[in-house]
Amino acid sequence: MTPFSKSRIRQSQLFCLAAISLLISSASISSVQADSAFGSAKGEHVILLGGTFAERLQYFGYFESLLSRHESARDLVVRNMAWPGDEVALMPRPYNFVISAGTGAEDDPDPGYKFSFESDADHETLMAHLEAQKADTLLLCFGANESFKGEAGLDKYAEDYQKLIEHLSKKKFNGKSKARLIIVSPIAQEKLGAPYSDPKERNQNLKLYAAKTAEVAKKNGLLFVDLFAPTFTRMSQTQGKHLTIDGSQLNAHGQKIVAEALATGLGITDPWSDKLEPIRKLIVDKNKQFQYRWRPINGEYVYGRRRDPFGIISYPPEMAEWDKIIAGLEQKIYSEAKKLKSSK
Repeated sequence: MTPFSKSRIRQSQLFCLAAISLLISSASISSVQADSAFGSAKGEHVILLGGTFAERLQYFGYFESLLSRHESARDLVVRNMAWPGDEVALMPRPYNFVISAGTGAEDDPDPGYKFSFESDADHETLMAHLEAQKADTLLLCFGANESFKGEAGLDKYAEDYQKLIEHLSKKKFNGKSKARLIIVSPIAQEKLGAPYSDPKERNQNLKLYAAKTAEVAKKNGLLFVDLFAPTFTRMSQTQGKHLTIDGSQLNAHGQKIVAEALATGLGITDPWSDKLEPIRKLIVDKNKQFQYRWRPINGEYVYGRRRDPFGIISYPPEMAEWDKIIAGLEQKIYSEAKKLKSSK
């Protein structure tokens, strides 16, 4: 046998060992997984949906920083469209919020002067905004709010989740292809001691809903990331350094830990580094500007009853200025991510 042949055999052995190692390290990920969780297109639009857990990711920027470094060559567009209190079958939005998407969705013909929210049970408002954002990949982070219903609510939760997936799977939000869906479980609740209640029963329910979420993902052949198991384990090993502010909402330390767990579930194994801090600050600013644009504090002047000129300014055209600000910040993020990648 020639030295060349021995070398080729050794390379094959190493490749097999690496493949086995990768399978072991991906134990918390569904067996249904594409080569890349986010496809291969440049400028992929990634949207986060869910309740408070997903919504609060934007204020810290750790997960998106890890994502930006890993996908630095692809200039991902990340938009956090989660909303506190959202459930798979309950996404109340301000009156006439649908028309702020600018996709031609019809306004309410008779809004009157009542103050109310629309439940969006048919997800029409959600669909309009996903179309406006040209969504390619959706991270669905549900189950925490629904878990308060306990074991009795499991079947209804699965049924509602299935309906949401079917709704989302029918649409081509980017105009070319159906959205890629990624399912994320709820996290555990941390035991903080008095005056906070013991989360034992709460975690039993969260575990049930995480398992049911995994079933729904498997049924639909979707990538599933389990955050309950790793957070439950980590929360029992804090040694005084807690991950949450109240047992359920992550603090800065917890955000960093969970960001790494979520990234790992998506195949991004590089840990957090302080070298990412400049990118993180830009991401937090970009997210803040997007929220000003997408979810303005006083929507009455943007999509509500006073959107037509009320005084001397018409606000809807002014919102385009935020698009420029966001685009400028994204270019800085891309530039910093590429510089960091090339410095390795």
